[in-house]
Amino acid sequence: MPRHGVSPGQGHPRSGGETESDRSRGSPRLRLLWIGLALALALPDSLILWAPAGAHPLPSQSHPARFGRLVPQLRNAFGWWNLTCPVCKGLFTAIDFGLKKEPSVAWMGSMATKLCKLLKIAPPTVCQSAVQLFEDDMVEVWTRSVLSPSEACGLLLGNTCGHWDIFSSWNISLPAVPKPSPQPPKPPAPGAPVSRILFLTDLHWDHDYLEGTDPDCENPLCCRQDSGLPPTSRPGAGYWGEYSKCDLPLRTLESLLSGLGPAGPFDMVYWTGDIPAHNVWHQSRQDQLRALTTVTALVKKFLGPVPVYPAVGNHESTPVNGFPPPFIEGNYSSSWLYEAMAKVWESWLPAEALHTLRIGGFYALSPRPGLRLISLNMNFCSRENFWLLINSTDPAGQLQWLVGELQAAEDRGDKVHIIGHIPPGHCLKSWSWNYYRIVARYENTLAGQFFGHTHVDEFEVFYDEETLSRPLSVAFLAPSATTYIGLNPGYRVYQIDGNYPGSSHVVLDHETYILNLTQANEPGATPHWQRLYRARETYGLPNALPAAWHDLVYRMRGDTQLFQTFWFLYHKGHPPSEPCGMPCRLTTLCAQLSARSDSPALCRHLVPEGGLLDVQSLQPRPPFC
Repeated sequence: MPRHGVSPGQGHPRSGGETESDRSRGSPRLRLLWIGLALALALPDSLILWAPAGAHPLPSQSHPARFGRLVPQLRNAFGWWNLTCPVCKGLFTAIDFGLKKEPSVAWMGSMATKLCKLLKIAPPTVCQSAVQLFEDDMVEVWTRSVLSPSEACGLLLGNTCGHWDIFSSWNISLPAVPKPSPQPPKPPAPGAPVSRILFLTDLHWDHDYLEGTDPDCENPLCCRQDSGLPPTSRPGAGYWGEYSKCDLPLRTLESLLSGLGPAGPFDMVYWTGDIPAHNVWHQSRQDQLRALTTVTALVKKFLGPVPVYPAVGNHESTPVNGFPPPFIEGNYSSSWLYEAMAKVWESWLPAEALHTLRIGGFYALSPRPGLRLISLNMNFCSRENFWLLINSTDPAGQLQWLVGELQAAEDRGDKVHIIGHIPPGHCLKSWSWNYYRIVARYENTLAGQFFGHTHVDEFEVFYDEETLSRPLSVAFLAPSATTYIGLNPGYRVYQIDGNYPGSSHVVLDHETYILNLTQANEPGATPHWQRLYRARETYGLPNALPAAWHDLVYRMRGDTQLFQTFWFLYHKGHPPSEPCGMPCRLTTLCAQLSARSDSPALCRHLVPEGGLLDVQSLQPRPPFC
């Protein structure tokens, strides 16, 4: 591999005799290496791992996997072939001391920009803008973090030198109240009321979307004013949206909301975030608040008196994914965002909900008798939230608060719906495993889970902890409104057991609606939102309970035609051109069983006996956001 102009002898650390300056600040090349690690954490996947042209399953990308792709480039670029473990630990100790003593944001930013360009992590202009946006927060996080020299060197030199333990295991406390015997919900009586819940997620409004611009530009987000014009051989971005790495113009969101009539009427709306576009390298707080207020006003305009219950997405903040826990105060805190949300959502949420929203971005309320709604801030479980490097143990005490809410609901005999943005199976391992325990403990109380974030149409099944064989809950992952990447715009409608005494409040069925962009962008055409499918009818489900979704996964393993139907609907009617062979199929099916992060054992039965596919490789893919 080329050395980018660095000779083999350059960049080797001295084994001894460092100057006082070296010991207090770290050598320049070591500081560059630190910046490389910081870039791997700070810059979103869409910049470090270029997103595919079509949305399809990929191997899981946690932080160690992302480091694994950058570290060989770093070692080649700086000639760090002879770095020994003791020297590495000594130098990272010096870095820690130096940064805490005198962090230099400007110097770090300048070096990080050069490194980003050198390693071709992103186009040069994106590198510069991204580093400027992230540098203050990253230096603040690094100076506060508990990343030890052993962990840093373990990332660089392998497990023999240290272990990545920044996100170590932890447990929340469950009440001593014995778990009641499992009581699966009974089907509602014929003629019982049915409620319809509109579910919106991942709207991703791009203020700078421009028809006719290049949908295949070099930046991570295209179809924008800065994307330029496409070659004469290719068409430009469509008027209503584009099958590419592009988000939506406001007119498409307005079309969605104004065209809801055939899908309604609705009793309430669950809205799970991600309002701004994917131009994450060049966003300000003013940009994010403009998106929040503009789109909220649009939702209120078209939904009128229908109650709307939002959740916080990972794109609402800037820098993206940056959600510090409540103990971080001052200008680095998220109070600027939570206060704005409380203001614009005040007409939808009661005082008790607004109080916890202002503190940590989560809340609970009772939308109707017998039902408790809990909106979680899933950014506190996110692998991409770099603020969790400081302390990832139940950030904001949210999971312990959730346990208290669920126990109170159990005591009252209420049922609970949980909404959130990032699905539990995509969370940090300890957070995900604790959440899994909570779901198992309160299976009789928890009637529904609703998430977004992945942009595609899927689900995650939860099982009993003892045998991991009895399906006890399912999290529905609804498809996005945005086209990013290569998708039709869409939304979901859930039918749930309705508002009457003794209702189970479980999901009875769901429908997905899309805008076919090929048709909508035809000259002279008008947008027509149409129902793509109804779940029980299309998949032949006896009901929409967890066991039915579990059975569907195993039916799809042996039924190629059924899986191809799922694959088509998974992509909202616009699947990628590449066929989904057996490894792709099994990976996709495994993801539907993986509501607990890093738990491939749940997928062991998917691999045919004697099959050559490694079960360990069946991991959920990253989201496309």
